[in-house]
Amino acid sequence: MLRIAVFALLVAVASARNSALGKVEGIVPCGSKGEILEVRVTDCTNLPCSIIKGQTYDIEVDFIPSVAHTELDVLVSVIRGGQETEIVKATLPGAVSPGNGYTLSYPWTVRGDFFGLVALRIQLSGNGVTELCGLATANVRDIIF
Repeated sequence: MLRIAVFALLVAVASARNSALGKVEGIVPCGSKGEILEVRVTDCTNLPCSIIKGQTYDIEVDFIPSVAHTELDVLVSVIRGGQETEIVKATLPGAVSPGNGYTLSYPWTVRGDFFGLVALRIQLSGNGVTELCGLATANVRDIIF
């Protein structure tokens, strides 16, 4: 499981982009009060993303919160066969305010707990407000030599 130390909440949406990150199209919103501007994932531009067990993928989500927060809770879940499993649950310290753009950025190392076609749910909330929530599909597979 990822530790809180691997998360970074970065100000400045206009910062330089990693060339390996692709803008992902087809994210399904699941009840956000904030505005999701863009989602980027290593080597993925269309859903389902093809991901390989054991590899690390950088995920970045640009957003504008609807209200001010002094900390935000991150929840990332995998949904497969109607079963939802939390893979990340952490609290991020750091103030955000409405009208300003922020980037949630974190590396995700794919563990061997699941495979095949899955749904990923990423949620960021604070003070009872869900600032961002999105669903994406991924095809998890073993490395092929």
